[in-house]
Amino acid sequence: MKKLILWVAVALSSVVVNAQSRWSVTPEAGLTVNKENEGKSETTLGFKVGAGVLYQIKEAQGNKPSFGLRSGLYLLMQKGDLHTWNDGNYPVGYQGGLYPYGNYGKVAGGDGTVEHTVGVRAGEMTRYNLQLPIMAHWGFKLCDDIRLNLAVGPYVAVALGGTASAFQTIDNKVDYRYSYDFNPFKEKKLDNGITLKGAPRFDWGGTASAGITVKRVSFQIGYDLAWGKYHKDQNDLRIRNHQVSFTFGYTL
Repeated sequence: MKKLILWVAVALSSVVVNAQSRWSVTPEAGLTVNKENEGKSETTLGFKVGAGVLYQIKEAQGNKPSFGLRSGLYLLMQKGDLHTWNDGNYPVGYQGGLYPYGNYGKVAGGDGTVEHTVGVRAGEMTRYNLQLPIMAHWGFKLCDDIRLNLAVGPYVAVALGGTASAFQTIDNKVDYRYSYDFNPFKEKKLDNGITLKGAPRFDWGGTASAGITVKRVSFQIGYDLAWGKYHKDQNDLRIRNHQVSFTFGYTL
C-alpha cells in the first residue's frame, strides 16, 4: 500500500512538473508605430506594455518546430485622426453675427453680413487599448540558445480611455477660437449645435509577430490590422488602422 501511494505521488508530481514546463510568461515593453490608410493621415508613435503567455503543445524535434498557443494581455497607446459622424439639429439663418452656423453649408446672415461656410474639422484621437491576442505559435531552434518565433491569429481589444480634439472651420479654414477637447467615446455637443457621435470602445482584428529569443531575452516585431469600426455608422472598409510594434521581453 505504501509503495502504491508513493508511486501515485511520484506520478502526480511528474505530471505537474511537466505541465508547468509547458507554460512560460514573458513580460514585454516597447514602442508602436501607427498609420491609418485614409487621406493624409500621419504616422504616429505610441507604446506597448504587457505580458505574453505561451503554452507549448508540441516540442521541437530535429528540424521540426515546436507548436503552441500564445496569448497575453497588453496595454497599447494608439494615436490617429478623429473619425466621427455629425448629428443633431443645426441652427441656421443666424442673423446677429458674422459667423452664422450650419453643417458644412453656406448660410446667409442678415443684411450687411457675409455668407460663410461653417463646419467642424476633426483633430487627433488617442486610445488606450487593453488587447488580448490568441495566436498559433511556432518556435524554430536555430542553435542551442537561439530560437526563431513566429505567431499569427486574431485579437480583441477594449479602450480603457482616450482623448480627442476638434475645431470649428470658417470657409474651410480652422477657426482656433473654437477648439474642443473631449472624451471620444461619448457624444459631444459643440457650441454651434453639431453633435459628434462617440466612437466604439470595442476593437478586433488580426495580429502576427516574428522574433528572436536568446536564452531568456526576446525581441519581437508585431503587426496589427484593425477591423473594428471608428464609429457605428462607418461603412467604408478601406478605413483601417495599421500598427507595428517593437518590443523587448524576458521569459520568467
